[in-house]
Amino acid sequence: METKEYFEKIMQDYNQHRKGCNLRKYCTDEGIDYKCLVEYKKNYGACHSSGTADSSSGASFIPLQIIEERCECPTSAPSSTGGWYIRPLVLSTPCGDDIEICSNNLAAVLDLLRKMTS
Repeated sequence: METKEYFEKIMQDYNQHRKGCNLRKYCTDEGIDYKCLVEYKKNYGACHSSGTADSSSGASFIPLQIIEERCECPTSAPSSTGGWYIRPLVLSTPCGDDIEICSNNLAAVLDLLRKMTS
């Protein structure tokens, strides 16, 4: 049996038959290598999902880099271009988080906003 399927089967059985015991005791009772199971869970747990769900939905994924400190954005208009420019753009999420966008690429900001609204 493939490792991922084996891990999922063990966790499914544990969730159905644990009867109040922890995972370590369950593994000991069932003859399962607890250390190997925990190591697999750390390396390939829920945060490493397969790409089949993403490819079937057709929507593209945009990786975001979270920077905790405030970015230093230019406050004056660039005099050399004389065209449009972006001042610091702050978006507030429904849960109260703020996202600050600083960019000189208007097309990239428009694409990001378009994907956020769709």
